[in-house]
Amino acid sequence: MKTDDDKKDTHNLARQGRRKFLRVLGASTVGVATVGSLAGAVIPDTAAPEAKDVDKASDRYRESDHVKAFYATLRD
Repeated sequence: MKTDDDKKDTHNLARQGRRKFLRVLGASTVGVATVGSLAGAVIPDTAAPEAKDVDKASDRYRESDHVKAFYATLRD
């Protein structure tokens, strides 16, 4: 039969286990947040180089015949 001292020891071990778990959980959360914030600082954004004026002009919107036909259906 368990005595009061045995119950206290079991209870204390359980508390220590919970505390250790929460410490590890907290530390890992902080570590992940730190790594995530540093990743943005270490890896520069690689923006696409500026397109030449000739390329920009060719990418502009043009109303072709099928677009004009679609717009006509919206007006009716």
